[in-house]
Amino acid sequence: MKKLLFVAIAALSVLVSCNQTNKKRDTKQEEIEPVAAKTISQVMEIAAQNVGKEVFFQGMVQHVCAHSGRRAILLDETGKLSIRVEAKGEINGFNRELSGSTIAVKGTIAEQRLSEETINEYEAKVKAKQDAEEGGKHCAAEMTNITKMRDWMKENNKKFYSIYFINGTSYEIVE
Repeated sequence: MKKLLFVAIAALSVLVSCNQTNKKRDTKQEEIEPVAAKTISQVMEIAAQNVGKEVFFQGMVQHVCAHSGRRAILLDETGKLSIRVEAKGEINGFNRELSGSTIAVKGTIAEQRLSEETINEYEAKVKAKQDAEEGGKHCAAEMTNITKMRDWMKENNKKFYSIYFINGTSYEIVE
């Protein structure tokens, strides 16, 4: 009887451990599979649910960081939506001559969260600059952005504002 009980427990533990291993493999495989996205707007639509997952998409290079070349801003086909791509992986940097070119990017979706406290501090700096009459239209645009962030936080019942970007691992120029 004791042998039968021991064999039953051993068999059960083997089954349970095998199932957990398979589940872990499936989850790992799911994390590695790239997310289907071909445009910047598609990336932005799926970004919140797919942080850390790989994507492939195209966009026109609007701006390359002049200081280091480690950051590029890409525009969608309408010219109204943009996304930041950070140089990581095989990308040592973006050449400024890429401006105006369409590139295909492979990378991972990343998120930066701005807390309410950070937004409050930013707003105080903008107001101080505005009060010193240094800001003009620039300060008005910053205040509009702050208002939009706060509205989004309120609508989504969040205590932070999310900025999605791509840690680019490779790219190629689209002819």
